Amino acid sequence: MTERIKKISGTSKKKLFAGSSLSLFCSYTMPQLLKRVKSSNFVYKIYSHHQTAVLVTVTAAATAIAYYCYHKSSAQHHHDIEISRQKGIDKRKSLKRPEEKYASLRIDKRFVNPFDEWTEIPFYKTVLFWMGRWKGNGIPKCEQELDKTLPVMKPNLDQIRNPGKSVTFTWFGQSTCLMTIDGLTILSDPVFSKCSINDYFGPKRLRPIPCPLEDFIDNVDIVVVSHDHFDHLDEAAVKKLGNSVVWYIPLGLKNWFVKRGVTNVIELDWWQEVCHKNTDITIACVPAMHWSGSRTPFEKNNTLWCSYVIKASNDKIFFCGDTGYSPELFKAIGNLYAPFTLAAIPIGSFMPTQLMQHLHMGPEDAIKAHFDLGCPRVSVGIHWGTFMMSDEHYLAPRQVLDTVWEQYINAAKDQPSLVSEFSVTATKFITTAFGQTISID
Repeated sequence: MTERIKKISGTSKKKLFAGSSLSLFCSYTMPQLLKRVKSSNFVYKIYSHHQTAVLVTVTAAATAIAYYCYHKSSAQHHHDIEISRQKGIDKRKSLKRPEEKYASLRIDKRFVNPFDEWTEIPFYKTVLFWMGRWKGNGIPKCEQELDKTLPVMKPNLDQIRNPGKSVTFTWFGQSTCLMTIDGLTILSDPVFSKCSINDYFGPKRLRPIPCPLEDFIDNVDIVVVSHDHFDHLDEAAVKKLGNSVVWYIPLGLKNWFVKRGVTNVIELDWWQEVCHKNTDITIACVPAMHWSGSRTPFEKNNTLWCSYVIKASNDKIFFCGDTGYSPELFKAIGNLYAPFTLAAIPIGSFMPTQLMQHLHMGPEDAIKAHFDLGCPRVSVGIHWGTFMMSDEHYLAPRQVLDTVWEQYINAAKDQPSLVSEFSVTATKFITTAFGQTISID
């Protein structure tokens, strides 16, 4: 036994120790706690029976052993996938076209990230992170304080319904944005629930929804979905919108929609473009560095994840799905599609860095992406201040963005050679209030 433990990796030792600790808890600590419960307590009477105690202890021990065995085989499987992923990346390094170099990559029926920057986060680290989510993120208990720091406005529905030639943008929280371009109304990652999973489960929404979906549902023409995580795809909203809109979704997600009676969907692979029916609008699916599959424990990366470019005759919108920062990726998108009139770029859920940096961009990375994209006329920070699912202060995304952006602009002004490259006089990166409608002429 001692020799065998020496061969177990440090991580596996921790997992085996955790399982053993669980067994000890059930066999020793639990009875000690139950002794403090009155003898009339029904639970105590059941557990105090010697057969029940033995059964619970044996079950806990067996679970620990089974989990260790599963982890050992699973770790080898993940190791094999990682080797295959790296081989796939190495084969593509000589390719020039981004559509080939950063084409979607699937190994063993699951999608993987074809980016050098990507690092797989072990499941147990994610679990430990969520178990420690007690910090509060500095959120004030006073609603009046939240009204000041995270104001909620009524969307300008008249302007949205009659945008003219302007591009308009309205943020509903997280990555739910209502955008108009060439008279077409586009909704992104629709989530209108009170919590991140639904109205009852998950981190609660910090601020109320600016207005119900029903207030403008008849005006929506297109919905783009970046991936299937709960905070980006609200089942109730999907059922409300139904087949009245055209859904643009990443590969593998169509079956989920069809099971809910929604068939007006178009699946897209990375770099695939589709001309929206009876319009001059083109929807382009572009890569992102993220993952998918949080609805059940068995579906991780079964479906693709992405960002979108919406092209009209005179304007272009970049809607960025959840992604870590990859400079080559954003430069490739910028080289292919810039200039952009509007970019919606995530700036939140970036702490702790070692866990989040490959999944989400913080404000500094978002600004780098802004420049890589060729300096959109207006970039708007999204995916912050809605559901607290990371460790940063609830206002940090906006505060850091403002500070770092000012530093970039001042540095560019001090170096005239950078002004033309960054076009600092014609570009800005802002945040908006929930529900605030802005117009870009």
